[in-house]
Amino acid sequence: MKPDAAGDAWMVLLAQATQLAAVAQAWPAGAEGDRLREAIPDLVQLHAVRIAMEQLDRVPADRRPYARDHAEWLVKSASERLGARWRGEPMPEPMLDAMTAARSSIARSLYAGLLALRWPGPGPLVVPRWFDELDGMVGTLAIMEAGTIALEGEVVAWWTEHPPLHCPGCRQEPLSEPVQVYRRFDASGHYLDSVTVPLHEELPAGMPMLVPLCVAGQTVGSLQRDPATWLALQRAAGVPGP
Repeated sequence: MKPDAAGDAWMVLLAQATQLAAVAQAWPAGAEGDRLREAIPDLVQLHAVRIAMEQLDRVPADRRPYARDHAEWLVKSASERLGARWRGEPMPEPMLDAMTAARSSIARSLYAGLLALRWPGPGPLVVPRWFDELDGMVGTLAIMEAGTIALEGEVVAWWTEHPPLHCPGCRQEPLSEPVQVYRRFDASGHYLDSVTVPLHEELPAGMPMLVPLCVAGQTVGSLQRDPATWLALQRAAGVPGP
């Protein structure tokens, strides 16, 4: 993590820890108040994980898997200690919220440092065959299969912690979040339009164009279409292409 990022993260964490300590002074004396105060280190640990995962794009790519593994261990250990303190009783909402936020931050960190290839146009592009860049499924990666008609402005691939991809005429650019490109068709199977949607949003009905191949080094998909046959099917459906 860069020094300025580390400093910013430290200041946020310090402010949250200070706020928690101040709130703790108002908690009641006795067993319940003591239990809440004893939980503060675990709450701070959960907040620290969330902040660190939100800054993970500033960590070198080869160190991110270890950082995520360590974060998962920290969240697991803090959650177990909190669970033991409230075993058999409802846990206070702030504890549950902190655990959920920390776990969510780890899931989102799988896309830290996301890069994309975008086809700028003019007009559509028939995606060519991908070559050496796909040897060895590492990192997180999704691509349009060879033979896919990419429309002007569409993302044809995105990845992180994976060797850079190349597609003639496409521009590499940072991507704030993973997306999916959908082709939408009418009841007769004729092309209507195309939409690009962030993966965390409600996904529309339609045919996804980007094929997820791996997530954090784990294979989740494969390329199966024959490019020429796939291109002919799209043209028959009315997808505008070259």
